[in-house]
Amino acid sequence: MAPLRADRDFAPEDVEAFLKAGYWNDDTLGDWLRHWSEEDPDGPQIIGLEGTLTNREVYDRAQRMAGALLSLGIVKGQAIGIQMANTPEFIITYYGIALMGGVLLTMHMPYRAHEMAPLLNHGRAVAVVCEPASEKYNAPDTMRELKRVVPTLEHVIVGPGGSVPDDCVSLAEMFQRDPGTEINDPPHAADPVLLCFTSGTAAAPKAVLRNYHSALANGRIYGEAINIDRQDRIMVVPPFSHVFGLCCLHSGLAYGAPTVLLRAFSPELFVEVVERHQPTLLFSSPAPVAATLKSGLLTGDLVSVRHAVLAGSIVPPAVSQALEERMPNGKVGGLFGMTEIILTTATPLEGSIDERHLSTGRPVRGMEVRVTSPESGQMLEAGEEGELEIRGYSVMSGYLNNTQANADAFTEDNFFKTGDLAIVDVDQNVRITGRVKDIINRGGVKINPTDIENLIAAHPAVTLAAIAPMGDDIMGEKACLFVTLVPGKVLSFDEMIDYLAKAGIAKLRWPEKLEVIDEMPMTPTKKVMKHVLTGMVSSSS
Repeated sequence: MAPLRADRDFAPEDVEAFLKAGYWNDDTLGDWLRHWSEEDPDGPQIIGLEGTLTNREVYDRAQRMAGALLSLGIVKGQAIGIQMANTPEFIITYYGIALMGGVLLTMHMPYRAHEMAPLLNHGRAVAVVCEPASEKYNAPDTMRELKRVVPTLEHVIVGPGGSVPDDCVSLAEMFQRDPGTEINDPPHAADPVLLCFTSGTAAAPKAVLRNYHSALANGRIYGEAINIDRQDRIMVVPPFSHVFGLCCLHSGLAYGAPTVLLRAFSPELFVEVVERHQPTLLFSSPAPVAATLKSGLLTGDLVSVRHAVLAGSIVPPAVSQALEERMPNGKVGGLFGMTEIILTTATPLEGSIDERHLSTGRPVRGMEVRVTSPESGQMLEAGEEGELEIRGYSVMSGYLNNTQANADAFTEDNFFKTGDLAIVDVDQNVRITGRVKDIINRGGVKINPTDIENLIAAHPAVTLAAIAPMGDDIMGEKACLFVTLVPGKVLSFDEMIDYLAKAGIAKLRWPEKLEVIDEMPMTPTKKVMKHVLTGMVSSSS
């Protein structure tokens, strides 16, 4: 079976320009792991509630994992799927895959066979790594069943903490075995290392294949921007199955800073990790932070945190402000990225409150942004709202085996069309204002719901807020507001209207229905699933 290769590659002149400018270099993960194992062998690299692993220990186990994969007959360029929480096992498995030249294929924890089968087939995965069976989910059995519908899938590797079926491979034993098999053909920077999936139908998944050049550049350049060094401790809330989590991991490894693990989010666990390990950097999407702050469990201030970064979805300014009020020695900023880009903009450490809380910052070096009209495609002036388009070293070369998606995603001059609505000011600060597809068309009036969602989310009774369209025979669409509430609190429709009126929101933009729900439907990366909300309002109408 041929190794994975992108069908739309970077133009040779772009590769030359990115290397010459220093945006890309020839580093691989193996180079970084080897460097820190020699430079600071006893320094911490992975910090979890169960203990700490040093640079030398991580590199040693990754080498053993690489040898074990080769002994299974897996070769350079083949994909290995992984469905694990943010654990040491995930990181070491990823590094072992990288050392032997394999490609990590990411799958989110909530996925089951229906969601994973098209991903594994699209990436032609030859092995999959999962956690042991639990009361709620028997991952090994699911993966074994997937072998029936994924012809390339040969090996199921099961993590520690439970029994390993006879026809599966023990991950713990792979970590302990002698490296044995020599890596005769180690990867180079132009070789693929990551296969991450974004939205798409089962028939045509949108898969982004990353080489070391583009995967590692983001971590290195962002780490430089926020002055990461070995004294930092980086708490990573986003899952490693998402590029946000992986970029955080890469930033730490690039500069020798240990990663502080949060296996899975809950306010209780978030507070425990913060209090025990005292991180200096905190990366999270806004929803976990908002939930933790409103839970009342965080009784002290985050005195150790010098910088917190909220990203992954649109960040309500009230969440940034509330978090910063609990950080006497630090500030809250943001960044913008997505699976297809990873990193585009970042707020400066010493930026103003407006820059840090109301925008995602300016383009990092090597990146270009512009805003165009979604209707005409014409470029818009500073301060005008339109679709955000991006070009530069961090943009993917293209989707894997998806010609139509590639044709739709890029302009003639090679800007990537994000699908996000944004305003770029005269200083190049980018403010994400919504999604093109989320605009509600109320009788010809286009309503962007994002600012109303942010305003409602700041209400003392509300934990999360989202607006979805509901069909209307006369107006075409109207807005329905969905909220989850703080335990013991209530919010009526009239109270919601009064709150918006006092905030100065025009009446034509008010939601015309309120639904209080127990749980907001979220993606594994904590983005609201608006199509689910639309289905809910349709079924209740």
